[in-house]
Amino acid sequence: MEEKILELRERGEVAVDRSRRALIAGAVIAGTAIAALAVGVVVWRLTRPPSNRERVERLVPRKWLIRLGQLRESWELGIRRQVPPIRLFVGDRQLGEEPPSTQWHRIGMRFAQTAGGTVGAAAVSHILARLQARGQDDGST
Repeated sequence: MEEKILELRERGEVAVDRSRRALIAGAVIAGTAIAALAVGVVVWRLTRPPSNRERVERLVPRKWLIRLGQLRESWELGIRRQVPPIRLFVGDRQLGEEPPSTQWHRIGMRFAQTAGGTVGAAAVSHILARLQARGQDDGST
């Protein structure tokens, strides 16, 4: 019995050592990946040409940029107050106002549209046939 306890204790210690090594290896791999990513970002920033915005930020003092941003925002707000609200309709529905429909609602609407189109086409066909028949009757008498 004592031998089995010692053997189990040894197995536990081996498993703990193995887990510790795996954890350390994972930390090393993660650290390496983060370091490689950081180096890649630094290299990318240094090798790409500066954007127009970056060039302006280098030349114009920061206080002026803040003031220009405030002027732009007040100007945009003034324009927004002058423009009436716009409502966008697609077909007969206003966008953003209708709650999302369920699948059964869409199926029912599609069925109603199809049935209405079919009834309308049949009615027009019937009316045209009667007019054509009436025209033939009037021409023969």
